[in-house]
Amino acid sequence: MKRNRLFAVLIGTGLLAATATAEASIYSVMNQADVSGNVQGTTNQYGNTTGGLGVRGSLFSNGLFGTAKYRHQFGTAYQGYTSGDSNTFGLKIGYLFPASPILAVGPYLGYEYNRFSQNDAYLNSQSSQSLDNLGGGLYAAASLPFANVTGYLGYLGGVSETSHVTGFPPLRYNRSSNLLQMGVTAYYPLVANLNFFVGLHDDDFTQAGAPNLLRGTVGIGAAF
Repeated sequence: MKRNRLFAVLIGTGLLAATATAEASIYSVMNQADVSGNVQGTTNQYGNTTGGLGVRGSLFSNGLFGTAKYRHQFGTAYQGYTSGDSNTFGLKIGYLFPASPILAVGPYLGYEYNRFSQNDAYLNSQSSQSLDNLGGGLYAAASLPFANVTGYLGYLGGVSETSHVTGFPPLRYNRSSNLLQMGVTAYYPLVANLNFFVGLHDDDFTQAGAPNLLRGTVGIGAAF
């Protein structure tokens, strides 16, 4: 009986230590505000390559985490237009479980709004496509010897999809496009609480007409 109790105490202590270590190791990654620049390419036919800027904030406490992001692309997603832009807003809320002293993994709920706009100065026309997506996925954060790393894989179902062309009423689709997205980001410590990071992200919409996006990011984050 004493051996069983001692064994249980040792197991419990080990789990608590692993949890504390995992949380400490990913704290700077998950409690951070950052700014980034990116290069984004549309992989569909007639896709365009654009540059953009983004901001992001992340909070983490006792396993619970939340992230919010906003991104603006200076250019249209497709070729053949004289001007345009894209705007994205996204949220993730989830919980990370310690998988090892350096790795935490867990599920999240996610929401994302995308609006793609394009203008044709020669025809004096403007058009836009707006998509709302809601779903979830799997999130991971790790502290490695050379860098801190986060990654995610999510599938967001289509809530609404609306297109608008100058001179016509907005058209709302009965079948909205779902969104499969994945990404990984590596954070390299600089000085004090500053991190330099690079990332690669892929956003694929399931329905024709919405752009599939491959994006590389570079930025600076401040941990708190």
